[in-house]
Amino acid sequence: MSDKSAAEKQPLDEIMLAMDVVDTLRHREHIVERELHNEERDEKLLKRLREIYASQGMEVPDHVLKEGVAALREERFSYQPPPDSLSVTLARIYIERGKWAKRASVTLGALLVAWLSWSFFVTGPAREELRNQVAELNREISATSGQLALLEERLQRAENELPAAARGIPGSLQKAATIRTSAAEKSLRQAHQLLESARRFTPPTSLDTGNFAARSEEATIQLGNQQEQIAQIGAAIGSAEKSLAEIDSLKVLPDQLASSRDAVIAVAREDQATGMASEIHDRGISSLAAGDVELAIASAGELRELHDTLEQEYELRIVSRPGEKSGVWRIPERNPSARNYYVIVEAIGPGGEVLPQSVTSEEDGSTTRVRQWGMRVDERVFNRIRDDKQDDGIIQNRRFGEKRRGYLSIDYSIPTTGAAITSW
Repeated sequence: MSDKSAAEKQPLDEIMLAMDVVDTLRHREHIVERELHNEERDEKLLKRLREIYASQGMEVPDHVLKEGVAALREERFSYQPPPDSLSVTLARIYIERGKWAKRASVTLGALLVAWLSWSFFVTGPAREELRNQVAELNREISATSGQLALLEERLQRAENELPAAARGIPGSLQKAATIRTSAAEKSLRQAHQLLESARRFTPPTSLDTGNFAARSEEATIQLGNQQEQIAQIGAAIGSAEKSLAEIDSLKVLPDQLASSRDAVIAVAREDQATGMASEIHDRGISSLAAGDVELAIASAGELRELHDTLEQEYELRIVSRPGEKSGVWRIPERNPSARNYYVIVEAIGPGGEVLPQSVTSEEDGSTTRVRQWGMRVDERVFNRIRDDKQDDGIIQNRRFGEKRRGYLSIDYSIPTTGAAITSW
């Protein structure tokens, strides 16, 4: 009879006892270590096992004890894991599916967070920046195209005005008109050439995020060239427009110069003003005949300013207000041992308003329009005005002079050289 058959016929109680013996032996490792491997002491081991079970109130037959010792040696009741195979691996995965599901969830969550972070902090801003760059470049291309269209319209208007620009100009000024017309034609030709060149630098249109990398470099270069051409076109057209305006001025400047001269003579009450008006008028007419329109325009401006000066009337008063100076002294660069003394004045109109004046500084020769300026006086006058102010903080007689209508000169109440300064 085989071992298997014998085991099947063995009573269940004895099998259970044998298993308990094995379990007892396993829990008594020191017994196994000292007794089990020593075959000569089997009897002593059996005796020890009898004592153990007897202490628990159990009587176990010797053949059962022997069966348990033999089973332990043969590892009959020990668990022997199955050999590794695909089915075993799948079974283990299935058994531990809960643990694997948690790990998978954590991994997927981490991957999702990483993807969202990358999208939000890296790829998202990069895509937005790319869209902004595309939009900006497209805007520049569109704006530049619009500028070219506007320049073309200006050029067309100037060309349309040129043929009739010189009509009605007096024969004495035809030379000036011819010079200005030639200058305008030259500028317009230059503008045409530049415009044609700018049209050749045509940047690609309708850039998008898909083609931006491949086309943006070419577009930027073409756009830069076109914008450079636009600046030159604008300058050329501006020059032509200026020449046309000067041609128009030739039609009215002679009358403007004459009328401005007559207005000055009408209001003047001294020969100096009348002589100045005639001199400026003649200089303007001579400039027109020579083709120097700018100088003629400047002469017309001088006549208007002369007329305004003659029309003015005001009282020249010494400044005497808290926190403001009434006088200053300076050491001239050419004579460090000397001092120049100045009284600070202002022009007060009939209504009590301060009238700004164009004053030339004796220090640097510059002419500045100012509300206050210094009139040079001698030391004695300076000290007298200083002492007057220091007495009670008020200058009793602030009148320095008077400018009457129709006169260029001022009637001074206080002695002065007439020299002035505009800053201190």
